[in-house]
Amino acid sequence: MNRVKLFILTFVVLMFAASSIISTQRYVQVTDIVTISMKTVGWAASELELEMLKFMQALRLTALNDMRAEDLQLRFDLLWSRVDVLSVGEETREFRNQTGATEFLQNIKQRLVELEPEVLSLKMGDQNAIKIIQELKPFQTQVREFNVKSFSGDKIWGGLKQIHSLQNDANIFLLGLLLSGCILVMLVIRESAINRKQALHDSLTGLANRHFFQDSLEKTIAHSRRNNSRTAVHMIDMNEFKEINDRLGHAVGDALLQEVASRLAKSVCLSDVVARLGGDEFGIIQKNITSSEECVQLAQHIHEQINCEMNVHGYRIYPNVSIGISVFPDDAEHPDKLLNNADTAMYCAKNNDDVYYRLFEQEMNDSVLRYRILAECLQTALDHDQVQQVYQPIICLKTKRIVAVEALLRWHHEQYGYISPLEVVSIAEESGLAEKLNEWVLLKACSQNMSWRKAGLPLIQVSVNISPAMYTRYDLVGVVSRTLSFTGLPADQLIIEVTEDTTMQDIESSPDILQKLRRLGVELALDDFGTGYSSLSHLKKMPFQKLKIDKVFIQELNNAPKDMSFIRTIINLAHGLGMQVVAEGIEVIGHYEDLYLEGCEYGQGYLFYKPAPSHEIECILQENLNTIDSRAL
Repeated sequence: MNRVKLFILTFVVLMFAASSIISTQRYVQVTDIVTISMKTVGWAASELELEMLKFMQALRLTALNDMRAEDLQLRFDLLWSRVDVLSVGEETREFRNQTGATEFLQNIKQRLVELEPEVLSLKMGDQNAIKIIQELKPFQTQVREFNVKSFSGDKIWGGLKQIHSLQNDANIFLLGLLLSGCILVMLVIRESAINRKQALHDSLTGLANRHFFQDSLEKTIAHSRRNNSRTAVHMIDMNEFKEINDRLGHAVGDALLQEVASRLAKSVCLSDVVARLGGDEFGIIQKNITSSEECVQLAQHIHEQINCEMNVHGYRIYPNVSIGISVFPDDAEHPDKLLNNADTAMYCAKNNDDVYYRLFEQEMNDSVLRYRILAECLQTALDHDQVQQVYQPIICLKTKRIVAVEALLRWHHEQYGYISPLEVVSIAEESGLAEKLNEWVLLKACSQNMSWRKAGLPLIQVSVNISPAMYTRYDLVGVVSRTLSFTGLPADQLIIEVTEDTTMQDIESSPDILQKLRRLGVELALDDFGTGYSSLSHLKKMPFQKLKIDKVFIQELNNAPKDMSFIRTIINLAHGLGMQVVAEGIEVIGHYEDLYLEGCEYGQGYLFYKPAPSHEIECILQENLNTIDSRAL
């Protein structure tokens, strides 16, 4: 069968090629005839007449004292050269083959030789130019006649008849070309129909693709509607796949996707559909379920198969997936709505560290709607400076003087009210605004500190928290450098706060990023210490100058009896690593006294100052300045 198809295809291709070649040859012949008849002869004759007219016009302008002798001589040379071109050469042979053309060219050339001394002696305003015009008029008339014959003479009509004859011959081969072309198109259509199945599958994983998935979902729902059965859609997304791709390369990422796809295909029934919907997102159509419990069992099985160690190209990888589930007809009756609901449930699972799957609930739509509204509004708020920044002083526990302020975000949305800084950062990271938000915070904080310095207030540092996305995905060092350069703030007056978990997200690059920041002169603070998962060996590589004890541990001092052993250990560890300690969340005088006695250098909390807008901080700094001045007196 394949040999027959090959023979037919070869025959059609040869027929098509032969028809094309012969048709092309006929076309070339016709083109040559047209070129000789219209371009070579007609163009040559018209150019000669044009040069003759231009020269005679130049003579008139010379007589009227409106053309220099040099320009006239140039026109004379051009006319002469046109006659020379027509007198020799293969391209202008057809012109010379016209009756009387050769004699005419000789006569006009002879006349030009005779007129040359007179033309060369002409000056501006010389009336002899009119005389030369009169002598050339007979030649102008002859040139016109040759030009007309070039477009309507016997040779032209003969050429047109020859063209007509060649076109009739070519029609036969054009018919063959059309026939072979039609057969070829039919073969292509047939092969396309065969390849259509391949077009419905993902080339990397071999799973069904999005188009096949959506088509299957529509058919499955129609079947479930007729049979009063239930169908579930599982949306599966790999968490942090981009980081794996960026860190280990696309070859490893592709191999990981293939392994995940294979495990997913083995996790479902034969009647179910598994598809790769794009990137690191997969979908499953679970057919003929009786209860939501079956969906949960499948999700748990998928979690067991995927969320475990995989050896890919020699790398040990621990993939993690989030699953969203939506059931027909309980959650939606239309395929698109069912997909959207499963996607919403998956998004909620990704944003909840305690679960890896979520069944769709109607309340989730409110959460998704809130996110979309806030994401859009955050963009506008940053563009129009509608996000606010407040500052909480950090004091020296020994002197009780303000040594720094921490910049804190405040955003009040007209619909949802106060939005917590953590939610603002989360929205910014998920909507691609992390870099813009961090640039805004840095610029605002540094500019405000410079404003206080210019006002003659006590010199203090400003501390800025950096979001994880800014640390791992964007050029943090470049942003900090540009901000310092733009605002003019000395680098040592800026403190960059980074959490333990943030540095652990990119263990290999973290020391290099922090070292580059230190080379700029910026101070570094390890924030929320004790709540993350960093190791001592990891901490030793990090060039931090300050360590901030999370307020959770400070608040535990309220318990009776007080246990300072853990905080004492943290303080001693920090000092051993060459870091100073800042205690967050100090709210009672007893905590201040205990921390000071244990050697903690700095503190912040409601006991000292609440976060306040810049103008209030300015007043506080002014009061401190007045206190210092009065002591000096």
